[in-house]
Amino acid sequence: MRTRASPHFLLEFSDRLREIAAPRAIMMAAAELLGRHLDAMRVGYSEMERDGVHLHIEDDWRAEGVDSVAGRHNLEGYGPEIAAAYRSGQLVAIDDFDADARTAGKPAADAHHALGVRGQLAVPLVKAGRLIALLFVHSGEPRRWREEDIALVAEVAERTWAAVERARAEEALRVSEARFRTALEIGTVGAIYFDMDGLLTDANDAFLQMGGYSREDLESGRLTWQRLTPAEWMPDSERAFAELKEKGHTTPYEKEYLRKDGSRWCALFAAKLLPDGTGFEFVLDITDRKRTEERLRDTTRRLNAVLDNASVAVFVMDAQQHCIYMNPAAEVLTGYTLAETRGRPLHGVVHHTYPDGRPFPIEECAIDRAFPKNNKEQGEEVFVHKDGSFYPIAFTASPIRDEDAQSVGTIIEVRDISSEKAAKERQALLIGELHHRVKNTLATVQSVMTFTLRTSDSMEAFQQGMTGRLASLARSHTLLTDNEWDGADLEQIIRAELEPYDDGKRLTLDGTIFHLPVSVAVPFAMAVHELTTNAVKYGALSVPNGRLSVGWTTEPTESGTRLHLEWTESDGPPVTPPTRRGFGSTLLERVLAGQLGGTVDANYPPEGACVRIKAVIPQA
Repeated sequence: MRTRASPHFLLEFSDRLREIAAPRAIMMAAAELLGRHLDAMRVGYSEMERDGVHLHIEDDWRAEGVDSVAGRHNLEGYGPEIAAAYRSGQLVAIDDFDADARTAGKPAADAHHALGVRGQLAVPLVKAGRLIALLFVHSGEPRRWREEDIALVAEVAERTWAAVERARAEEALRVSEARFRTALEIGTVGAIYFDMDGLLTDANDAFLQMGGYSREDLESGRLTWQRLTPAEWMPDSERAFAELKEKGHTTPYEKEYLRKDGSRWCALFAAKLLPDGTGFEFVLDITDRKRTEERLRDTTRRLNAVLDNASVAVFVMDAQQHCIYMNPAAEVLTGYTLAETRGRPLHGVVHHTYPDGRPFPIEECAIDRAFPKNNKEQGEEVFVHKDGSFYPIAFTASPIRDEDAQSVGTIIEVRDISSEKAAKERQALLIGELHHRVKNTLATVQSVMTFTLRTSDSMEAFQQGMTGRLASLARSHTLLTDNEWDGADLEQIIRAELEPYDDGKRLTLDGTIFHLPVSVAVPFAMAVHELTTNAVKYGALSVPNGRLSVGWTTEPTESGTRLHLEWTESDGPPVTPPTRRGFGSTLLERVLAGQLGGTVDANYPPEGACVRIKAVIPQA
């Protein structure tokens, strides 16, 4: 066999591979050159598959009339000794498969006989301790491989793999750059390239469109960071440049850019320094997002102002009916803060229970039914304050729906109706009390009329007596009505009767503040009226210089309050004891003495009438 000198072959080999860029073409060219130079039967490259067991031959160089062995082959088919040598990176030279102790009489020899192979030279490539590929040379006849042949094959293998890896790296870079450029051109993210003086050397269409620029503007060299940046943003741009030079990249942040027409747009950008000293920048137009965020902030501020100042408590629940928001009115209503209620069911916030302590079943809660039923619910419930007190509420629970009209939460408006409930109860009580008072008043009027008629000498006297007594009754009712039928003050009752006759000198009142219950106020007022009428007709108030003194004291007892009242007239006409019992005397004895368990002591000395009343006033 004739071979050319290795230096000449390697020079031709290098020149040939330098012209080839495709990795697979490099391997085929190297196989052809080596096969013709060694006058071999077949030369090829087999690459290890991911499983670490099978070798794959995509194609091989073959002498005329020789079949290809392209396909998948099991490394272990060479036998454990040769397979181990390949895995460890050892070159394996077999002069004759039938004579070599490693293959003679073994399956490997039979397999190669079937392929017409008697001799083989194989150079493994091991990277990071792993078999990557084999360069194999087949001979159809037994062949003693010379040292220069072995050295040449090893050199070719090393150079080929170096060229293949370089070609694959360049190809991957070209593909990556093509993909990157395609992604930039079809994407919505702007990309610009610049030198360290801030001049834009290239930009994708997305960025040019964002700024309203053309390719001509870019190619003219007029586009720089300074021109693209508003004056007030220049310090930020300078800091970004300094950060880029120091760290090789900038952290993403927001800034404003200038369009060609001078208008502004907001973007999120980040830059990276390239090895050649230039850089590139990714720019995302967030102008619409910023406007939306500002509108959202405005809406949120207005909504918060409404909710913060609303007198109605508002709760917002998520899809699990957990409380995620409550306004200040809700915090006041429940006694809980938002931090205490966040992520809890409304039941956990207000502790739904009946006033008697029984638990409130969730299935009976109209508030909770609003969510699964996807409709609005209204009603009344009883809540429990944080301090344990119960209070009635009225509520409206409405579902929050997504774009598919499915419930994703609930908004609940709650109003404390304690005062309304109390007002209704008080109204019902007052109406009942009114019915009772009207019946009693009519009975009183009937009794007054009967007794006045019986004690009157004429219709004129009857008319005057009835008019005065009805007026007194009206005044006492006015006092009670003004006090919402909660009784009346004793001094008010006395002054209401005596005020028309008081010139500032004739009347003296001396007593403590004392409140009469409603059951006593009316008859007591009529008694004062009768005493006043007698004083006006016959006593101290019938003359200009007459004087009247009314004094009273009180002291507590086991059953109420004991009242001591003394009515004393003076400087009036001489008084004589009455010859018959009138309405006033009867009223004093029956009501004040009989009903209240008190005593009435009436004396009529000539200098003026003196009446002393002692009575126990209940619940005063």
